[in-house]
Amino acid sequence: MSSSLLSTSISDFTDEVSRKTPVPGGGSVAALAGAMGAALALMVSDLTLDGAGSEAQDERLAAVATRARQLKDALLAAVDEDAQAFAAYIAARRLPKSTSKEKSLRAERIQEGLRQAALVPLRTAELSLEVMRLAHEALVHGKPSAMTDAAVGAQAAFAAVRGGVWNARINLTDIKDPSFRRDTESKCMELTASADRLLDEVTEAVDRRLR
Repeated sequence: MSSSLLSTSISDFTDEVSRKTPVPGGGSVAALAGAMGAALALMVSDLTLDGAGSEAQDERLAAVATRARQLKDALLAAVDEDAQAFAAYIAARRLPKSTSKEKSLRAERIQEGLRQAALVPLRTAELSLEVMRLAHEALVHGKPSAMTDAAVGAQAAFAAVRGGVWNARINLTDIKDPSFRRDTESKCMELTASADRLLDEVTEAVDRRLR
């Protein structure tokens, strides 16, 4: 890519995703979903802090706001990082393979590309799970009038966790290092289980309060 995806408009980014090219793809979209979830958690926290809450509530939500801002920025950066990681893998696949030396170098670069193509979305999933926790905090302790904003943030972050995990797992298929595959698969399972539980908590909390 010649420039950052973050420099494009929402419309242009969506069009770029829709093109018949491998990048940007699901990994970048997952990272953006996580960033939007963090943005909503931040918004709800800041809205609540503008009111007259208790000292304990203010401290809790100030911490949520600080961390949500950090996660938002990290996940926005991951939009480009994911596209760049997969583009590097594609470039490795296109390396020459006429000689044994070329074949060896190509194989090495492909494996490194696959590892990065798995690690970047895995980190997106890890960060987005944290966003889900923050959105839950904002839902429970934030302004009641903004609880659905926090709930949408949790849902967006859930999509980012699942999307990150799926994109990490699909790149494990051709990785030859069994230890790397095993460790990454284990992390993916833990992230998925935690996200599923947390989404149930968020859904139950917001639906109960809406009733």
